[in-house]
Amino acid sequence: MSGGSTAGPGLWPAIASLPAIDQHAHLLVAPDVDVGLADVLTESADPDQIEAMHDHPAYLRARHDLGALLGCAPTDEAFATARRADFPGHVARLLGACHLEGMFVDDGYRPPGALSLAAHSELVGCPVRRIVRVETEAEAAAAGGPPFAECRARLQQAVAAAIGERAIGLKTIAAYRCGLDLPAPSQGAAAVAYERWRRSGSPRLRDPALVSLFVADALEAAGDAVPLQVHTGLGDRDQMLHAADPARLQPHLDHGMLSATPVVLLHCYPFVRNAGYLAGIYPNVHLDLSLAITLAPHRGAELVAQALELAPPSKLLFATDASRLPEMFAVGAQWWRRSLARALDRLVEDGYADEGRALGWARLILSENARRIYRYDTRP
Repeated sequence: MSGGSTAGPGLWPAIASLPAIDQHAHLLVAPDVDVGLADVLTESADPDQIEAMHDHPAYLRARHDLGALLGCAPTDEAFATARRADFPGHVARLLGACHLEGMFVDDGYRPPGALSLAAHSELVGCPVRRIVRVETEAEAAAAGGPPFAECRARLQQAVAAAIGERAIGLKTIAAYRCGLDLPAPSQGAAAVAYERWRRSGSPRLRDPALVSLFVADALEAAGDAVPLQVHTGLGDRDQMLHAADPARLQPHLDHGMLSATPVVLLHCYPFVRNAGYLAGIYPNVHLDLSLAITLAPHRGAELVAQALELAPPSKLLFATDASRLPEMFAVGAQWWRRSLARALDRLVEDGYADEGRALGWARLILSENARRIYRYDTRP
């Protein structure tokens, strides 16, 4: 499998089988859920746009590559038949092609038919660690409308308990809820916003003053420099794209609540260069290209090259952002590896590194950076 046009062998044979840690993924759904490739290769929920995806390069390539991997007709119907006939075997075949030695799963996103984290972990064939979504936990803490202080205490207790149960990081989707222009955490402003939220009757957390304080509360409860993943860039229509630019976080990185926290910027498209800039000047900032490469595999090598324009290879992490279908782990992982190989091949060809150094960079990006940042082997 590959994303984009075929190149000479170069680094690909070695990179194709290097072990990887998928540092940003989501739950599988049950095999009887009606989900096709076009549904998961766009962030749109509009039926007309999903239908239009049948002409997109990512859809056409995914169908081709999965047919070759599974030895079946390259159609959604054939893939669905294989899933339903032997779901554990189907998942094992697809995930086995990913060569994963770890997976970090945000289980705060639960689409219809989502498996439990335990059931997901039993299927994927590698160790799974949980990523705690702050907004989901905050909404659970606010259920029933407790007083503000009690809500904050519930949130911090939930986060501390999750870390105690081997969760390995936090995640915020502030970009979806209010944008990344977050105010500095303020108990007074958040208390006012909380009362307004409680009176509204809405279960959905959207106020930036509350999001900011709840993220700060979660970081405090997690303790010991637990990394924070931050959704940036592309997403569905529930966000304003311009408000998801990671550059908007810079005040918090300079002297705010994120200045001493390992931060991993997710997706980043179309702000890859902005994210690379931040990762190039702040020692605690890192980035991945997870969904960006999955949705635009024909531009994958260019996206990796953009990320590495200013950020060193020690700042870039591999991830698929796969969800729902096991097929998305397979194509996401293989397209990511192909994109990485082609980008590093160009650096070798242009004299910026020899093959040995480039392979060292590939190991950093595929697994060693995640091991270091999340303390994967040493965090209790």
